[in-house]
Amino acid sequence: MATSGNETVLGSAGGGGGHGPRCQAGGGHSPPYEAAGWLRWSAEAVVDLIYPPRCVCCGSEIEPPTPTPLLCQICNEQLTLGEQSACVRCASSCSVVDIARGDCYHCRGRKLLFQAARAVGPYDTHLRQAILKAKHAEYEPLSVALGQRLAERLTDSPLAEQPELVVAVPMHWFKRIRQRTNSAETVARAVARELRISYAKNALVCRRYLQRQATLKTEERRRNVRGAFRASRFAKLAGKRILLVDDVMTTGATAQECCRALLAAGAASVFVATVARSVAE
Repeated sequence: MATSGNETVLGSAGGGGGHGPRCQAGGGHSPPYEAAGWLRWSAEAVVDLIYPPRCVCCGSEIEPPTPTPLLCQICNEQLTLGEQSACVRCASSCSVVDIARGDCYHCRGRKLLFQAARAVGPYDTHLRQAILKAKHAEYEPLSVALGQRLAERLTDSPLAEQPELVVAVPMHWFKRIRQRTNSAETVARAVARELRISYAKNALVCRRYLQRQATLKTEERRRNVRGAFRASRFAKLAGKRILLVDDVMTTGATAQECCRALLAAGAASVFVATVARSVAE
């Protein structure tokens, strides 16, 4: 999978190591494109001076810049991908022996409707705190940063097949209005952009207002989401390999029901990618 984004970064015209365009010899006037570059550089410098860039996770000023501009150096290190022993089938933490088997204690013997799953890491410490913040509209840029991390995981641990469409786990329209954001959707868009895969907007629909899965026990979670999702009549899913994206997967009940809807709409296969993987107690 390609990891470079589809945005092009333009440098300042005229060289000078990014410190504005050089003056022409002989005292001539700078070409229009050099003047525009100098003005753009000056404006950005003034804005950074008055409103220094801040980390989308902790709010501290970002200085010096990090490889991921959205995060300060500390948060960037805390959310950096580490060595992970995770099941390739369900993304749960597991032993090296289980990795060799291709399944683990949590998914062995279970019929999963998705082909494989990937996650940035387990749902604890810094990753858990970041995900909880990202559920609020004012932290939407943090969801973008988490989506970049998830794209890195998918690049480091590639799937058996290249997905053709990225689909987000949907939120009921009323809850979406109340929360003013859907972190799964923001993460999914970032993943699609980083991996250069098409994003299928509103491909899935949540039919009813659901209870919070985190407040329910395992069997209650399954009942809560049973039949809760359907594919949009406008989504072109037939024959497509789908990457289903969410922020957290615990029992897998939501992922299973979303996969059921996607496969019923004709999807060839579904893979799951989540920022974090938790395990039901």
